[in-house]
Amino acid sequence: MNFDEYIDRRNTHCVKYSQAKTAQRPQDALVMTLADMDLPCCKAITQAIVERAAHPFYGYQQFDEVLPKRVCAWAKEHSGAILDPQTIQIAPSVNTAIALCVRALTQPGDGILIQNPSYSPFRKVAELNQRRCVINELIQKDDHYELDLADFEAKLSEVRMFILCSPHNPTSRVFSPQELDAMLSLCRRYHIAVIADEIHADWVYGTMTAASALDQNVITLLSPSKTFNLQGMQCSFMFIPDADQAQAVQRERDALAYMNNQTFSHAAALAAYSEEGAAWLDQAKAYVQENARVFCAMLKTAGVPLKPMRLESTFLLWVDCSGCCKTDAEVVDLFENRCHIYGSTGSHYQSGKPFIRLNIAAPRSVIVTAAERLIRALSQSC
Repeated sequence: MNFDEYIDRRNTHCVKYSQAKTAQRPQDALVMTLADMDLPCCKAITQAIVERAAHPFYGYQQFDEVLPKRVCAWAKEHSGAILDPQTIQIAPSVNTAIALCVRALTQPGDGILIQNPSYSPFRKVAELNQRRCVINELIQKDDHYELDLADFEAKLSEVRMFILCSPHNPTSRVFSPQELDAMLSLCRRYHIAVIADEIHADWVYGTMTAASALDQNVITLLSPSKTFNLQGMQCSFMFIPDADQAQAVQRERDALAYMNNQTFSHAAALAAYSEEGAAWLDQAKAYVQENARVFCAMLKTAGVPLKPMRLESTFLLWVDCSGCCKTDAEVVDLFENRCHIYGSTGSHYQSGKPFIRLNIAAPRSVIVTAAERLIRALSQSC
């Protein structure tokens, strides 16, 4: 794939570029917000969708038995996950899956444990369903975050469910097997339901251990959406080993009259979890990793007071701006007003410090331009 080619996504109903238009952002805006890659999809996926579209019937679609087995085999190979294809349930997105689990397995007023900085939809789902967010703060240590296990255990007495984001968004942290085992062991001791959101599991630059490899009772959420840039296909997977929990979640799905009618997502997912998909993923990860290296090297060489966190996973760079900004407003002024770079500021993730999350799954020219703008703006102000 030629990831260097810039493909204009404006006027294609793409959410992040439609938002940019609605907000009347400047023509030279670099949109690095949503976790939606500006890298073209694997050709095998495109071909599978085209071939399915050639069949002139788009009625009720049913997932076959091949896809769950393929997803489980893929997850075992990439993260050691131990999943049973018989326990799969389909949801349109991981966020929807989390909402279904929250509604099915907890009651209004129950506490939901979340680790800050945290992906904002976790809090939104909990709060809109009348649950309480209980926060376990991750501790920033230089260029990465560490687990506060003592605080984690202390908070378990207040909650019924733990939403484990692994790998972690927005910090990109990949928890070690020892950290995961410690958290999961405590959850077993306190009888806490664990939802393991592993949507970014395929975007790890080293090795990762899946939660299910350590505790086969956790509910595992996966999707080809982040791995292969298929968010518009609306297809995610819940693996729910416990029969009572599975039945409760199924009741919630039935109450919403949700049916698995994804005609094109089935074809796309089958093509994604393949040798061609694996080859595309390896190439995309190498490209994004180099994007991160180039961006960080340019900032470091210029001596500007921005500190990207170590990129352990995802295509999302978490940047500490406290060296030049004291508040979110100052981050917005620097990135948006002065540099026309649009990311997601720390307040979206309840960060106690001024941060910004930048999507770096984009052509190299975008990354270089962003770094050049920041260097120029900060050099002028120093």
